[in-house]
Amino acid sequence: MNTDVMPSPQLSTSRLLLLGASSVILCMSFIMAVFAPFPLALAVVMYGRVKGYLTLAAGLALSFGVAGFIYGDLTLFGFYTCVALFAAAIAEVVLRGIAPVKGLVAFGMAFILTLAGLFAVVLSSMETTPTAFIVQQIEKSADKIAEQKKAVELSGDKDAIQVLQLLDRPDLLAAEMIESFPSYFFMGVFLMLWFNMSLVLKSRRLLFSGNDYPFSERELLTFRVPFAFVALLALGLAAAVWGTQLVGPSLEVIGLTVVKCLGIFYFFQGFGVFSDLLNFAGIVGFFRTLIVVVTIFVGGYLIAVAGLFDNWFDFRKYFVKRNIED
Repeated sequence: MNTDVMPSPQLSTSRLLLLGASSVILCMSFIMAVFAPFPLALAVVMYGRVKGYLTLAAGLALSFGVAGFIYGDLTLFGFYTCVALFAAAIAEVVLRGIAPVKGLVAFGMAFILTLAGLFAVVLSSMETTPTAFIVQQIEKSADKIAEQKKAVELSGDKDAIQVLQLLDRPDLLAAEMIESFPSYFFMGVFLMLWFNMSLVLKSRRLLFSGNDYPFSERELLTFRVPFAFVALLALGLAAAVWGTQLVGPSLEVIGLTVVKCLGIFYFFQGFGVFSDLLNFAGIVGFFRTLIVVVTIFVGGYLIAVAGLFDNWFDFRKYFVKRNIED
């Protein structure tokens, strides 16, 4: 069935409230929290900016109440604030008719740079360093950490015990976080933006019920990293491999960060190739979903490598079914 001509859904108030509440519930989960921006973005696109952003504000209030009065910790509220910003960015890309890749890359970079700038301002005002700041935060949570250690020791989980023992050396933990957090944060931001934008674009029946957005999810699946970035990736790889010998550990960390940050974009390119391969093989339905999930979690780096080599081999040209003449 052509989804463009399907009847428009009923835009009831109860459905609007359900979209807002579901975003908060997703935030409270662990794995599914990555999809929390989707219902909020859909609410803004379907119901318009006024009702959509009022729902977003209600979600912020609800998350603040749950975080403050139930959990006694505003971490949930802080995460939901980021979710709300992501949802607003995705919705505005659709409502303004902006190309999805261009809009998401621009917002993602602006979001990361803004947070980095704010963090630098906070550290400057406190006259401290990132390492000292992290150590201070760990020491403030000493009581909670001690309680977690006791619970883990009673459970007998050796792996968890080894992780918690690292908290006894906050200086080492701070150094580890400074080395790994920037790249993982960068990848996390773009993964959330990319997956939620894809979900919104797949909801074409809902989008076209009140909007004439000229793009589809194919815009994300046919994304290609500009070839010039291969040189930057090569420099990052060289620094990651030989940085310690040439300059010191800091260059190795910088090289690994560059490789991981560029790798997420090659992953997106490779995922598009992988999706076309599944289409070519005729794999659909639940089995397709299972293959995609397992491949991402087990061999995500292979998808990124495929995206990188797609710059030279153009794998899609092999995914063309030719008629065999008798």
